[in-house]
Amino acid sequence: MGDFNLGLLDDDDYKVSVLRTKMLGIAECFMYRLPKGSSSPYRADGWPLTKPLQCVSLRVERRGDVLLLIFTYTHGSDNNGGGGSNRQTQKLFALCPIDIVNQDNNENKKLDHYVEAVVDSTRYFVVRVKDEKANREALIGLGFRDREEAGDFRAALSKYERDISKERANR
Repeated sequence: MGDFNLGLLDDDDYKVSVLRTKMLGIAECFMYRLPKGSSSPYRADGWPLTKPLQCVSLRVERRGDVLLLIFTYTHGSDNNGGGGSNRQTQKLFALCPIDIVNQDNNENKKLDHYVEAVVDSTRYFVVRVKDEKANREALIGLGFRDREEAGDFRAALSKYERDISKERANR
């Protein structure tokens, strides 16, 4: 997977000064529009599970204190009119920057502010995605085909939390 325009996290100084660590890659997962009036605790049984908003790839990457959930999709066609040219490209679908370290004084956001597991399934989550350019946030459903992939996702989130706790203790 290549790099994508990640807004404020992509300025040149930040790219050079911050260590990037890829923690997880999942080739196929699904994004869902949440039903109107949805609120925590969330349940996946009301989601349109047979009609996802988009099939995406997920990359979980740590950049400094920030954990990025990068959702991309394949854009373009496999075959350009029989000419044999492959014009598929990866496009950014959504971005969830998770930062439980660098917060304003009045904020105390924990991981579940950004990612919340649903109560009726181990494979579905609600994710807070952000458009930094427009300064907007939205809640969107995330689903995995297999429980194992969902478990790997949970493990990556837990590792981030543990690592941040250790780093805070060592400061």
